[in-house]
Amino acid sequence: MHRDDAIILVRRLTRPVLELFSPSQVDDFADDFAAWSLSAGALGVSEESSALTPPAHGLDTTLVAGMFFQVVMEASRLPSGSQERVSFIRKRAKDYLVTQLAGQITLSQFYRLLNLIEEEVGHYFAQPDWSGVRPGLRETREVSLPPPAPELVKGEALRQALTKVPLPLKGRRKLTPETLWDFLRETEGRWFRLLDFEARFKVNKKTAWGYLNLLLQEGVLTHNGEKANRVRYGLAAPFQANPALAPRA
Repeated sequence: MHRDDAIILVRRLTRPVLELFSPSQVDDFADDFAAWSLSAGALGVSEESSALTPPAHGLDTTLVAGMFFQVVMEASRLPSGSQERVSFIRKRAKDYLVTQLAGQITLSQFYRLLNLIEEEVGHYFAQPDWSGVRPGLRETREVSLPPPAPELVKGEALRQALTKVPLPLKGRRKLTPETLWDFLRETEGRWFRLLDFEARFKVNKKTAWGYLNLLLQEGVLTHNGEKANRVRYGLAAPFQANPALAPRA
């Protein structure tokens, strides 16, 4: 791929990040990105660049574009398949954004952003004429991304059920229908512990137990029937895409 292809990719990755994390800069995005791109190809971002150093005061176009340009170049040099390169960029972007900006948007927004990054990068590396940065690393077979994994949770049904749960006012900033949806969807129907819930939402044991029992009463969760440290919770069968695989007591 030519430098111009990489710049186009970086532009597509940078804009949605700023739209979420720094919307005030979107109006000037075109001009700011154009100014940055003039130097990007002339080793404006190198292995020793500080582009991945967490910024002291949020993000701007130069920092985000520089980060993406650097990781795209690093991924291009990997002697591995396209999916590994895509995963590499997703992880680096996630680490960078989480370190500096955690808590500024909801988890569902954050993961939608990561999925968008993964999709754009996947298209980039899946192009048949992609040849990488180093000679000799071009894949000899046609590259295509694997089909997306089947959804294991009925996301919309779960979302609707959670909006009807009478959640207590205490803890409402951390425990909302949206954050609970994120957590339960990520469990993919597997058993989880009280401790897992505590750690995710940074609440004490009493608060975590209260919420989990409320979700049990509302039919959102199921219980494995054990006691003490053997207790496990899981998503109830109606919210499993394949109820046959739902956790059983």
